[in-house]
Amino acid sequence: METGFHEPLRHPDPAFPVIFHPNALEGTGRVEAHWHEGIEVLCCFQGAAAVRSGGEQLLMQAGELAVVNSGDLHSIEPQEPPCRYYCLIVEPALFAETDFPFRTGILRRHILDPETAGLFSQISREMEQRESCYKEAVKGCIFLLFSRLYRRYRLSAAAEDPLTGQHQAAVKKAIVYLRAHFQEKLLLEDVCGAVGFSKFYFCRQFRQVTGRSIGEYLQYLRCANARRLLESGEYNIGESARLSGFSEMSYFTRVFKKQTGLLPSQVRKRK
Repeated sequence: METGFHEPLRHPDPAFPVIFHPNALEGTGRVEAHWHEGIEVLCCFQGAAAVRSGGEQLLMQAGELAVVNSGDLHSIEPQEPPCRYYCLIVEPALFAETDFPFRTGILRRHILDPETAGLFSQISREMEQRESCYKEAVKGCIFLLFSRLYRRYRLSAAAEDPLTGQHQAAVKKAIVYLRAHFQEKLLLEDVCGAVGFSKFYFCRQFRQVTGRSIGEYLQYLRCANARRLLESGEYNIGESARLSGFSEMSYFTRVFKKQTGLLPSQVRKRK
């Protein structure tokens, strides 16, 4: 399970602020809601995934691209597992001396365009083969890719975002609050009060942005922490449950199995 919410990205080469890697989602695996400053482009090559970004949900199938605009809360869930895709994240530093409207221009989030997918494939080949001057070749391909994206798929101001920046900021604040207090006994009123919205209004906004209710996201955080404790080998099942905010063992076991696809005893036994 993905554990990040705000993902600070680090690059060994400051002159090449690019992250590129394959990823796979199977079973109950999903990438939970998080955000980063870099703009992200995903390209599916097997199966299908539901990508939720900025409150908009799309189905990304093999050969299709999904775009995550800078700062967008986003999550990824397999729809036809195993789902395999490439992930490209470009940091603002690479576009610092270009005319790309990196922070203000909103791109369409679902791209069904073989030529654009072909440019992404060129980046993939260069990153995998890593021949001489591959970084320069990748940067050239990235500039071609984003030139095409901003020319053809930039949204007009009237059609930009289904959610305002204020709504996303509130959900981000709620996620930070949940991560700081998940070990405690929490009520919906506590979370909504922390962000300054009414319970009925904000619960709907949280689900729209993350794809989960506040309670489901809290369960994810608690189970992710319990799994880390179990995998450390330093805590038994009861201790892991209690230190993660669970007070009843039967409830913990049921929720843990739903979230991870495994029983706590199976994780403990593997370790």
